[in-house]
Amino acid sequence: MQKVSIIIPIYNSEKYLKTCLDSVLNQSYRNLEIILIDDGSTDGSAKIIDDYAKTDPRIIIHHQKNSGQSSARNKGLKLSTGDYISFIDSDDEIAPDFIESLLNAFTSRTSLSVCSLKYNRLKLKTSENVYLNPLRSRKKTESKKAYLLYLLAVDGRMYSSVNKLYDGKIARTLSFDKTLNFAEDTKFVLDYLSKADGDPSFVLKPLYFYNFGTETSTIKKTAILWKNWETSYKNLKNWLGKNPTPKEKFWLHTVHLRWRISYLRSKRRAR
Repeated sequence: MQKVSIIIPIYNSEKYLKTCLDSVLNQSYRNLEIILIDDGSTDGSAKIIDDYAKTDPRIIIHHQKNSGQSSARNKGLKLSTGDYISFIDSDDEIAPDFIESLLNAFTSRTSLSVCSLKYNRLKLKTSENVYLNPLRSRKKTESKKAYLLYLLAVDGRMYSSVNKLYDGKIARTLSFDKTLNFAEDTKFVLDYLSKADGDPSFVLKPLYFYNFGTETSTIKKTAILWKNWETSYKNLKNWLGKNPTPKEKFWLHTVHLRWRISYLRSKRRAR
């Protein structure tokens, strides 16, 4: 059986951590390597993962000084040995068949398998399944980058590093940009897809449970600064490269429009 490495960066998430870890340990697919990176937690998170490691030999723990989520994920990548890799945030959960379903969707023509999400809005005590709609395949005459820009423009499931399964060999050649505190996930996903053959495969089931409302004030503040969105857009243009095709330009501008709308919504929510 192919091994799947699950990388979980952890920082002061004791309130949600046990629920997250239980959802990972209870996966229907059992050949897992569960890498827990404690990024200098000052609450009870470190003790929780130390206790869990005593109960399951699949758990690997690394404690480090607080260096940020990107640094923690990069350490997890270095420690990983799996054929495939998945990232999970320590305040989220996954369905019991999360790994099994994403692995079954991974074929020789797949670069990345992606599932739909369930948004749990903790303050409102509501849940909503999102991104359940099918997305079209890449057209024969369409460049790979134009297709990826189309996915970014019309849908939200591609932006995060979670809710996905990566080829381990390719993912380990990359790293999260530690100089960014906004949209570093998207940059990693696009860098990965530039190296991986094939196109994304979509599992239209809400297998990743995103707990909305656990974000720190620092994370919230990054979304209401337009300069962060502009930096991300510059990174996107650099990723696209020189002399883009008309279709690539069209989808690039459409992504920019989507981000302007998202920025304004972030501003309104912050009031």
